[in-house]
Parts: sequence; C-alpha cells; structure tokens
Amino acid sequence: MESHEIKIKEKMEEANLSPEFIEDFLSKVSQVKNGETGIAVWKEVGDLIPEEDEITYEQIRTDYSASKEDLSKLVIIKLNGGLGTSMGLSKAKSLIPIKNGLSFLKIIANQVLYLRQEYGVEIPLLLMDSFNTQADSQEELKSSGISQSIPTSFLQHKVPRLLKNGLTPISCKDPKEDWCPPGHGDIYFTLVETGILDELLSNGYEIAFLSNGDNLGATVDTSVVNFMLKNKLDFAMEMTPKTLADKKGGAIYRKIRDGKFLHYELLETAQVPPEFESEFTGMGKFRTFSTNNLWINLHSLKERWNQGKFRLSLIVNPKKVEAQDVIQIETAMGSAVGSFPNFKGIIIPRDRFAPVKKTEDYLVRRSDAYDLNEDYSLTMPLARKKLGLGEPIVELDDAFYKKINDYDSRFVFVPSLFACESLLVKGDWLFDIEIQLKGKVTFENSSNVQIKISSLGKLNFENETISR
Repeated sequence: MESHEIKIKEKMEEANLSPEFIEDFLSKVSQVKNGETGIAVWKEVGDLIPEEDEITYEQIRTDYSASKEDLSKLVIIKLNGGLGTSMGLSKAKSLIPIKNGLSFLKIIANQVLYLRQEYGVEIPLLLMDSFNTQADSQEELKSSGISQSIPTSFLQHKVPRLLKNGLTPISCKDPKEDWCPPGHGDIYFTLVETGILDELLSNGYEIAFLSNGDNLGATVDTSVVNFMLKNKLDFAMEMTPKTLADKKGGAIYRKIRDGKFLHYELLETAQVPPEFESEFTGMGKFRTFSTNNLWINLHSLKERWNQGKFRLSLIVNPKKVEAQDVIQIETAMGSAVGSFPNFKGIIIPRDRFAPVKKTEDYLVRRSDAYDLNEDYSLTMPLARKKLGLGEPIVELDDAFYKKINDYDSRFVFVPSLFACESLLVKGDWLFDIEIQLKGKVTFENSSNVQIKISSLGKLNFENETISR
C-alpha cells in the first residue's frame, strides 16, 4: 500500500469502520489518484428519448392500481442524516415543526400509519440516520406510534476528508471536521453491509421507495408500486420539469460513446465541466431534473451487487477546511441508475417535490400555498392550481432570515401565499400580523431599523413594492 493509503486505513480503523467499507473507500481514492475527477465527458452526454425512457405520472395513475398484495412488497426508506446546518440547526431538520405543529418525522410516520390502516399491511419505514440524528429521531418515531419487526434505523457511514495534494487525511482542531458524509449513495452499501437488504428480501419485500426526509411531497403512490411490479422494472426516478429556480438539480442522460448507447447516468452540478455550466442550468437540453424520489427493485439490487455490476459515479467535491484545500469523495443515490438497464423516468407534477433546504422553502411549506391532506400528503391546493399558479418564488434577505432562529423571530405570523406568485423581502421586517399576498410583492427596508408590517396600516398586498 502507498503511504497515503496506509494513513487513510489507519484513521478509518481507529473509527471502527468495517474492513469492507475501508476497502471500498480506498478503491475510490485510487480512482481519484489515477485521474478520476468525476467530471462528465460532455460529448458523451446524450438526451433522453421521451417515448422510450419516460412515462408521465398521470399515465401511471390512469393505467395502474395497486392491490393489498402489491403493498405487502413495499418498504419506505427516508434519508434522515442532515442536521440542517445551513439553516442554523444543531439537530435533525426532520424534528422541527413544519405543518399544523407536526414535525417532518411526525408527518412521515402518519403517512405510513395511514397506508397501513388503509391496506391492512405492515409497510416498514426505515430511516438512514447519521450519528447526530439517530437518537432524537428514534424517540420521535416511537412517540408517533411506529412499531414493526424490521429495524426502523440504520447508520450512514462517514469518510475522512483528504488533502487535495497528497490525498492524506486532514487533522483539524475540531476532530469532527476531519470527517464528512460519503453522500447518500452510501445507502446501498449500508443496506448490504448491515444485512438489512437480505432481511427485507427474506420477508418478501421487493420494492423500496427512497426519498429525502425533508421532502414531504414524496409520498407513496400505490399505482407506482403496481407499475414497478407489472413491468419488472429495476429502477425508476421521479423527475419534474425544470424552472428558472432549479439550476442545480441533477439530471438523467444517456451515456453515448462512438454513437452507441452505453447506459443511463445521473449528472450532478459538481460533475459538469465549467464551460458547459450555462447549458446544464438552462432550460434547453435538460428539460427535467431529479427529485431524488427513487423506486428500486431489491432483487435487482442484490443481483447486480453479487455480480459485481453495481456502480456509482464519483463526485469529487473540493472544499476549504481550516484554510486547507481538501476534497470530499462522495456518491449520489440517484447515480445507481447507471447499474440498471431496465429504467424509467417518471415525469411528476411539482408538488411531489416539496423539499426544505432553506428558510424560503420553510416559509412556503408552512403557508397556505400547501395543504396537509387527510392522508398526510403535502400538496398545493387544487384551487391554487386552478388559478394557474405553481410554486411561489420566495427570496428572503440572508442577513436577517437565513438562520431558523432569525426567521422565527421575524415571522411571528406566516403570511397567506395562496394567491402569491413571488415574495421578495429585503432588509429587516417583522411580520407581526396576518396578511394576504397576491401576485408579486416586494418589501424593501433600506433603513437600519426593523419595520413592523403592522405599521403599514393594511392587511392585503397585491402586485406592489413597499419601500421604506
């Protein structure tokens, strides 16, 4: 072994990571050392063929419907490792209240309990947690009434950050900074290593629905389960039409070499050559983007894994940590598409993609632009859709609203966004009363003093800019 490999191995062994996982990570490091950058070869990036590679969600709902037997083969897996640090959180994002006083996890649990009661089958719910989220999240699930024979949690791995020059592990003042998540592609290795995949298969589960824990739009649709089983699909990804607000979403493409189709690939922002970024973020070549709502056949996963034909494309993510140039070697869950020939992209409506990455998203989901339905799905009200309105575009001033505590202290009341197209808030405003926003509304405070919305003397704002 080379010196950098010995140092990586020693550090990972000290952290009690398994020999199999260490070997897998070292193989990725070797790829990077040999020149793998994770950057796509642009001439190999081919378009999807709609009539062959895609099907609309509406078509599936028209042609397929699930039975109790179908639902007995389903398992739900949620990514729950994030702390929401970009929003200033120090606990699992899934624990904060999002709708009707319920946390993300309470709503997810209620979605599963509703399905169990409706179909009379035990549909398991599994969380891929991190060391930072597992204990609190399990308490939240337990209090929600979730019980099952299958474990409700498994732990995501961690990998060392490496110095860009030399590929040796970094050593920081805060030891936690030495490590990073290996990306949500780790889910497959962990399912295999823990034996959970075998346990699921031995109990008759065949289809897994994987999605982000902060996306409450990602609910089980029974017709998709039937679609997967009837067509013996290996893998399906929900994709939604791109808007100008979706510059960073990953996209599926056909990998073409010498005019021949090789396999499907997922293209993430970090894998795009700099000179082609405008093409990637534009609305032309890539019409849709991945929502990270995935449906996977567990038999196919096991088979490809055992054959050594399961692969995930690398993402080499450059970072600066304590003034050191480092890289994080990651994989994306959706890049498993490259391992499965029998794939379909499902073109879904926007409200099956309702994530919360920033306080802007948090405001939209908490507002009346989204409803929490009887089955605990989170969707845009039909009446809003009939107005021809899509996702409200909200932009809040980072200086005052980026962190959740700052946001909470200023949004005492959530404004009505039911008929709102866009909301722009500049400067320091206190939303201290209930107001209604329609069309495009801007609040602009250029002073150094916080302004109360109540001081404006009105409750309704429509297609206007308020400047103070």
